[in-house]
Amino acid sequence: MLVALRLGLGCHFLYEGVWKIKPFEKFSTQYPQPFKAEPFLTTAKGPLAGFFYMMVPDINGRQRLRVIEADGKKTIDSSGITARWNTVRQEFVDYYQPSGSAAEADKTAFERLQKESQKSCEKSQKQLEEYFKENADEIAAYLGALDRFENDPERNQTAPYQKQRRWDRMMELRGEAGKWIRDVEAQESTLKNTLYSLLDDDQRQRGAGPSNWNPLRWNQSQQIDFVVTYALTAIGICLMLGFCTRLAALGGAAFMCFVVMTQPAFVGFYPPDPHVVGHALLVNKDFIEMLALLTVATTAVGRWGGLDYFLYYWIFKPFCSRYVKKEQ
Repeated sequence: MLVALRLGLGCHFLYEGVWKIKPFEKFSTQYPQPFKAEPFLTTAKGPLAGFFYMMVPDINGRQRLRVIEADGKKTIDSSGITARWNTVRQEFVDYYQPSGSAAEADKTAFERLQKESQKSCEKSQKQLEEYFKENADEIAAYLGALDRFENDPERNQTAPYQKQRRWDRMMELRGEAGKWIRDVEAQESTLKNTLYSLLDDDQRQRGAGPSNWNPLRWNQSQQIDFVVTYALTAIGICLMLGFCTRLAALGGAAFMCFVVMTQPAFVGFYPPDPHVVGHALLVNKDFIEMLALLTVATTAVGRWGGLDYFLYYWIFKPFCSRYVKKEQ
């Protein structure tokens, strides 16, 4: 039964991880879009909710929707976004720069790409400024409402109707910011597509363009998405194979502890769990799965029908025997 428990837990983790990996998205109905932990983190509740909100960069749009006043008029500071777009364009152009003894035609095509990409980037920046100019008053009103919400003297009230009202207002404000942020991100995607359309046939043969595989240059959300996706997959594989089972089970238990802290099933925390999932007082299905993983971590179940059998008898046990003899 312990082996069956190990395999069941491994199957669950492996399935959750595999369907978050991009090449498998088209086969999935559960994750039709690239996996993002952001929707899960932004709906965290309980005393640690603020900690999880900080994991989402610019959750309320204060950085991307910063209002400044010039000549008595309110405008949106787009310098941070345009600086990012300039970096995207420069990295894109540098990727297709001819190297070595490139033909004159390659150099001419590269110079054309430089000029056309600069024009496209400037056009996108002007469109962004126009977009912010049209929505400046609404964005300023939103930021004012956000300030009042965050500085509400009754924010710590515990009456059920006050909790519900505050939660609904928080979701409403994030929905307002999300509309503008999605539009800005869509404009950035349009810019990238425009840059790709400027390539000639020879340049397209070099690939789709630069891709950043340095996790240190990713934003916090991208790092969390990557870690969750591949950590779940690795834990599932290890549990299924019985390989490094104790370590995998501890990793899985840590992840489930993270889930439990994000969505604690406790009386008084708003919003309550939907009735369709049942009723729980702290001990819900996530909590029980965490306990099951900790149980697996305290047993030698990885050696029973698992690769840990070979690790133990071929490596760990001989090493320990030699160490004991040496000490004696």
